[in-house]
Amino acid sequence: MSVTISTPSRLHFGLLRFEQTDGPSFGGLGMMIAEPRCTLRLATSTEWQATGPDAERALAHARQSLEHLVAAGQRPAGAYQQTPQALHIEVLDSIPPHQGLGSGTQLALAVAAGVRSLYDLAPASAEDLAAMVGRGRRSAIGCHGFLQGGLLYELGSLPNEPLGRLAQRVEVPAEWRVILVAASTSAGLSGEPEVSAFGQLPPVPAATTARLAQLAEQSILPATWNRDLTSFGEALFEYGRLAGECFASVQGGPYASAEIAACVETLRSLGVRGVGQSSWGPTVFAFAADEAHADEIVTRMRAMTAWQGHAMQITRADNRGATIDSAAV
Repeated sequence: MSVTISTPSRLHFGLLRFEQTDGPSFGGLGMMIAEPRCTLRLATSTEWQATGPDAERALAHARQSLEHLVAAGQRPAGAYQQTPQALHIEVLDSIPPHQGLGSGTQLALAVAAGVRSLYDLAPASAEDLAAMVGRGRRSAIGCHGFLQGGLLYELGSLPNEPLGRLAQRVEVPAEWRVILVAASTSAGLSGEPEVSAFGQLPPVPAATTARLAQLAEQSILPATWNRDLTSFGEALFEYGRLAGECFASVQGGPYASAEIAACVETLRSLGVRGVGQSSWGPTVFAFAADEAHADEIVTRMRAMTAWQGHAMQITRADNRGATIDSAAV
């Protein structure tokens, strides 16, 4: 028996606030996209093995997932002996790490969901999957998006809540396209540097959080329902800049580098409204009306000397979330 899991990537448009002792912490807005993808295959084995990119991290997540199930008493009949049964994992495709695309969370959740499926356990909630592999401590977008896809708005978590509460999830028009531009060669923050950066940030002003929530609830989500790309794009651009300004003390402005700021400015000069930095960058996203519009934007960008050599990719929203398929070995 083997299971194959394929997950979308995640764009993060910005947090509502940082950690708080009173009231909810974090919260924010993001979206799942069809490519790049994390795809892996899990099978039971007599020894622990993994191949492909992120193989060692995948193995660590598998061990962690099995240990969590044993500790929680979710022990399928015959699945475990004294110690968890070994697994063989093939990482077939991986999301580029440290690019603002949520690679770590998607890999971890893919392994956790794969382990549950392999042992014929009932599908888990986003909270349960996140707990198995210790994800979602700040943003819950990738965890909810793993199961549902789409455009996601979460309100953050209270001190006793393990994962931010999903407020709304909206399907993104199928014809819309998303251009991804590798605007800088510098990797986005992760791990200990990210923890350190959050420790240096001042609180987000209440008025800023209120404006971010207003943009999400009264402009971005309704414009998506109404398929109004212009209104969606203008509101999303403002949301991203405002959320980015909250990180100015550690990244020097609303964007993580001068290159990212220049990329956003260039795309806006081409008439693209919905532009911003995903998470810590360096990926810049730009929304287009359809495939032809996206092709035109990429062609014009590649004709500019400043952007020649920068990787660009056209993708679309993923409104489904992760897929899991089983097969006899």
